[in-house]
Amino acid sequence: MKRRAGRSPSRAERRRRPRGRPDVEPHLKILHRVAEAVSRTLDVEEVLRTALDALTRVTGHEIASLHLLSEDGKTLELRGARGMSARLREVNLRLPVGEGLIGHVAVTGKTVRIDRNYEDPNVLPSAKAAVRREQIRGFVCVPIHSRGRILGTLSLGRKTVDQFDKHELALLEAAADQVGVALDNAQLYSEVQRLYSESLRLLEEHKRAQAHLVHAEKLSAVGELASGVAHEINNPLTTILGQAHLLLTHPETTSHVRDRLGIVAEEAGRAARIVQNLLLFARHYTPERRPCSVADQARRVLELKGYQLQQDNIRLVTDFAACPFVWADENQLQQVLLNLVQNAHQAMAKHPSPRVLTVRVWPSDRHAHVEVRDSGPGIAPEALPRIFDPFFTTKPPGEGSGLGLSVSYGIVTELGGRLSAHNRDDGGASFIVELPLGEPAA
Repeated sequence: MKRRAGRSPSRAERRRRPRGRPDVEPHLKILHRVAEAVSRTLDVEEVLRTALDALTRVTGHEIASLHLLSEDGKTLELRGARGMSARLREVNLRLPVGEGLIGHVAVTGKTVRIDRNYEDPNVLPSAKAAVRREQIRGFVCVPIHSRGRILGTLSLGRKTVDQFDKHELALLEAAADQVGVALDNAQLYSEVQRLYSESLRLLEEHKRAQAHLVHAEKLSAVGELASGVAHEINNPLTTILGQAHLLLTHPETTSHVRDRLGIVAEEAGRAARIVQNLLLFARHYTPERRPCSVADQARRVLELKGYQLQQDNIRLVTDFAACPFVWADENQLQQVLLNLVQNAHQAMAKHPSPRVLTVRVWPSDRHAHVEVRDSGPGIAPEALPRIFDPFFTTKPPGEGSGLGLSVSYGIVTELGGRLSAHNRDDGGASFIVELPLGEPAA
């Protein structure tokens, strides 16, 4: 009788073959197909799926399962199955290493073959009933290993009484070796991808840290310059303001001169405020830090600005959650919040309605958060990276010195916190202050 090409030989045909001359060609073809299937991808799940598909398709076994060791090496997890009933799959989802037939193979690294699976005393009690109900007679389990490490197990089962012969065992062991190599390669590739992603993350963190360092050095250099300039300007400004006020109260001063002196006093006062900001920026003062409530400071600032906000038809929305205290100087904290609220006010003053100023306070595990959000035009993308640079301003000449946000940034940083700015998707800008909760570490 002629055998069709591509069909595996029957047991009768194998018995008629002369001893010592096994027909290994079909098994080599099967092994080639398995190797070809698992070598096409570096994805772990794809390797498992294609390996089982190839084995069950070319060998004709009813049941196949593939388990991999868990990260702690204590259990075997079912990562692929073919032909298993729901109950059999359930009892095979997680198997203890060292127990049962499959768990024993994962420890010893030796192939197990039995002919009456449901009668074997080593079958796990939880699986015995399912194996008997499924009438699984023939069973073979081989280890999957690579580079001396056991990665998992590969099992085949059949419901017929035919035994697994040595050629089928050799085929399964060789296929498991191929799967092991493919899995190892896939895991190495995944690890390389993970390390690459981690490297990119660390590089981004390094860039951010470097940018913060450059910014801190810039603030320090400008702070020294600002301190010297402020002290040099402060004395003549004090003299100008004093003389202007004296002349304003002099009885012989005419109304025309008084109007001009008022302008001089107003402009000198504005210059004095810029000098005060310069001194704050240079931090030539002794802050008195104590436990203070962020919400209380926000309320005081909003009370101070309440009338001006009302005059410009700006609706105020507040959301103050209960928040533990922060360790800060109250005046400094008010200065920061006042700068942020004033910036938001100015951004909306010439912007069409609706004008909404939102101030929120909320705690996290380690920080108190304050958000000052406006419904204005937002921050120009090219200005956003420089928004905290000293003397940088987007306001017209005469409306800002470019020091408010720099001063605020310096204060928050000195308190161990963080000040950030971003544009909102629904329009407007948002400034968020993060300050550490509780007292600073000794």
